[in-house]
Amino acid sequence: MNTQRKMPDEDAMTDPSPREAFVQALSERARPLFEDAASHARNHDLDVVVELVLEDDKPRLILAASRPDAGLVSSYSLIGNLATQRVLHEEYYAESGDIHRQEARLASVNEKVIDTRLANFFRKAFGLSLDYIAQRHPIGFW
Repeated sequence: MNTQRKMPDEDAMTDPSPREAFVQALSERARPLFEDAASHARNHDLDVVVELVLEDDKPRLILAASRPDAGLVSSYSLIGNLATQRVLHEEYYAESGDIHRQEARLASVNEKVIDTRLANFFRKAFGLSLDYIAQRHPIGFW
């Protein structure tokens, strides 16, 4: 009689589902960075909204920004694709109508990448520097 119990697969117990991994990356890693940028932009007279949308198979985090006197809304979004297990970084610049998209692995949802993309987005869309990022990532960090 075999009395050895088979231990559950530890990876199966700790690895989140693809949806859970995307939701966690967007809500726990990216959203605080989006909120930091939104707060900084609001302090510089921009209207900014951050929204996490989890309704379908493409969870997404959206930062939408505009000048109070203009109806044009530019945005930076992270859109998860559960089928491919990749994330789409999408920047929309309302003034020019330009859209920049880059598909990447979920690992791209990290502080360095998101801070860099947010800094580029606000600089290009509004001429706004996210000064606090230099403190978070001092020279030599890269």
